[in-house]
Amino acid sequence: MFDDFDRSITDDTVHADKRRDQFTHMPLRQCEERSVSGAAPESAVHQTPQGEPFALRQIRESAEALLAEGKPDETWELLLSALEAVLSRNSNLELLLAKLRRAHAQSRSEKIDPKQLALLFEELAKQADSPSELDPEAEARADAQLDSEIEEADQAAPATRKKRRKNKAGWKTHGVQQEVHKVQLPPSERTCARCGRDKRSIGNDVTRRLELVPAHFVEHEYHLEKYACGHCKEGVTKASAPDQVIARSAATPSLLAHVVVSKFVDHTPLHRLHRSYDRLGADIPVSTLSDWTAAVGDLIEPLVDRLAARVYQAYITRTDATGLPVLDPSSPENIQRGTMWCLVGDDRDIVFRYTETGHGECGPWKFLAGREGYIQADAANVFDRLFNGQAASAIELGCWSHARRKLAALQDMDCRVAWPLKLIARLYRIEHLADARRLEPEARAALRMHRSQSVLAKLKRWFVITVRDEPPSSSLAKAAAYSLNHWDALTRFVKDGRVSLDNNLTERQLRDIALGRKNYLFAGSHDSARRMANLYSLMRTCAQHDVPPLPYLTDVLGKLAAGWTMDRLDELLPHRWESCEAATSDAPSL
Repeated sequence: MFDDFDRSITDDTVHADKRRDQFTHMPLRQCEERSVSGAAPESAVHQTPQGEPFALRQIRESAEALLAEGKPDETWELLLSALEAVLSRNSNLELLLAKLRRAHAQSRSEKIDPKQLALLFEELAKQADSPSELDPEAEARADAQLDSEIEEADQAAPATRKKRRKNKAGWKTHGVQQEVHKVQLPPSERTCARCGRDKRSIGNDVTRRLELVPAHFVEHEYHLEKYACGHCKEGVTKASAPDQVIARSAATPSLLAHVVVSKFVDHTPLHRLHRSYDRLGADIPVSTLSDWTAAVGDLIEPLVDRLAARVYQAYITRTDATGLPVLDPSSPENIQRGTMWCLVGDDRDIVFRYTETGHGECGPWKFLAGREGYIQADAANVFDRLFNGQAASAIELGCWSHARRKLAALQDMDCRVAWPLKLIARLYRIEHLADARRLEPEARAALRMHRSQSVLAKLKRWFVITVRDEPPSSSLAKAAAYSLNHWDALTRFVKDGRVSLDNNLTERQLRDIALGRKNYLFAGSHDSARRMANLYSLMRTCAQHDVPPLPYLTDVLGKLAAGWTMDRLDELLPHRWESCEAATSDAPSL
């Protein structure tokens, strides 16, 4: 499809070049005669190209009419205006084509090829209207110095993680049960064939084999003894059955945890999980799996509420959203697009909240009403109520990834964006330097004041010049205006070392929902979507704290079934689970 699109555009361009060459190579005397006489040569006036577009025919007829009236100046103005409109439209079409090619290649990376950036930067430096402070040699020296400082800091920083020994086979294992087998040489081969003496051991060679033991179900059948008094015939006593996570359900914590992790971590639809379980010997209906998932979503809601309280009290609360199709018989198409709002706290606690609409009237301002601290989000209008006092008087923090994204979209079309992209990249490299030096918030803020402030000044100057000189409708002007309109929010990170440059942490949490959405397509109901929000909250928080979700959820469900008290609920949150894991575990194991 895209090849045909490219070919059609190329053919149109070739024809246009031929028509342009006809006028370009026309003798100067003939052009002057046309201008003075007010008429074009007969062949040019009366000969109409086959399949001439209607717009081109209109322009030609208008130009002929002006020339017939003896108005050559107006004719040139008409032709120049038409040419300007064509060039503007051609630029927009080329930009659209570049975006379609990038989408067709499924390339979601926003990185710029360093060689391409260098070429664009050199081209920008040659332009007469480039900023006066643009000195390629000075910029190259600044970048080289920053690279040297980053490399030095990286080398000086102690290793935070121990590198696992890599097998020669190329694969690695962690947490895998290991069995050591000693393979002895047969006695008949321990005698030297040459001299007849016994050979002596000189060591061992180690070779590895990796075996997969398929998962299997174990059906536990409990025979509960009953006792009764044979004399008075009253008072039957029966042994206690194991705790049940879900009333009147045979599912143990390990099975329920596996169902939840399969769907909300591995993005496996329940009908696919049903077939997988059936191959292992347990034919569990999809409706039963769905009921179990719903019950777990309700059971962990108090835990998610505790996470939400931590997020609302955080120094910085980050938020973003993504859509979720939901079955709704009351909607005209039986499908309504709801919204999953993601909230991220200081300690990387993740909370998802669901709203039935995607317009935001029940959006983040409802969850964050009354907040006065920092809120980091993109510049969507739905967040305005949080900052203008209608729902809250929070302090807005901008996202440089969003500002950069609008410029990166133009990099295939306009070399002028190389300069702001280079400056934004320098802001992130300064953050890399701060990370490598392991700077505390106060020291990080000092580094930003010393190094990032000057970069921001250059960026703002470029944005101001671009908005002033570019047509307001151009993509470049819109990208520059976006950053200028939110400049205060984008630059608050300089004075506070705890503030990050972007909201990428929140966007990464939404990837799980996007992946799951491609597999299970939609939520069964609005109530189901709310339970999904609870389960995603706990699973994504586990991921942020490097807590394995399957053993965590197995342990937590077992303790909740055994009557874990609400005043100790915080001990079951992912960031504290490891400390209480060694305590008594009431979860039965399979």
